[in-house]
Amino acid sequence: MYERILVAIDGSPTADTAFDYALSLAKARKAKLHVLFVVDIPVAYISDADPFPFIEALRIQGNSIRERAMKRLNDEKVAGDVEIRELLPLGGDVAFQINAAAEEWQADLIVIGTHGRRGVRRLTLGSVAENCARQAQRPVILIPPPGTEEFAEVL
Repeated sequence: MYERILVAIDGSPTADTAFDYALSLAKARKAKLHVLFVVDIPVAYISDADPFPFIEALRIQGNSIRERAMKRLNDEKVAGDVEIRELLPLGGDVAFQINAAAEEWQADLIVIGTHGRRGVRRLTLGSVAENCARQAQRPVILIPPPGTEEFAEVL
């Protein structure tokens, strides 16, 4: 059923859990796995400062994430690749980029971790996972943060 799976990661423990899930699913189904990291600097963090150091730091983080993800793919003998996208202009829509990558790669499924934010934190920080699911033209599996009760139901 799922032959091409896209998983969005950001270096967080929740994204790592989503990657683990996607990797297991891809391995079990002999599917290809496309790992995606979006370089994003929220506009609030750059204000009047030069954004280049922030962008460069995220590029370095992205390359580190790419190396770890490729190692995991190779270790698990799962066919796949890792893509890093830069979100320009700054403050753009990460969820849109995830869905665009899924469309371009012709993914059958998107896997993404949620950060479990509630209330004001969710309103002020937004939810990439929620926006991704709302905009998606394909199935999306939302993986809750590790250690939550809901996590046991997902696996």
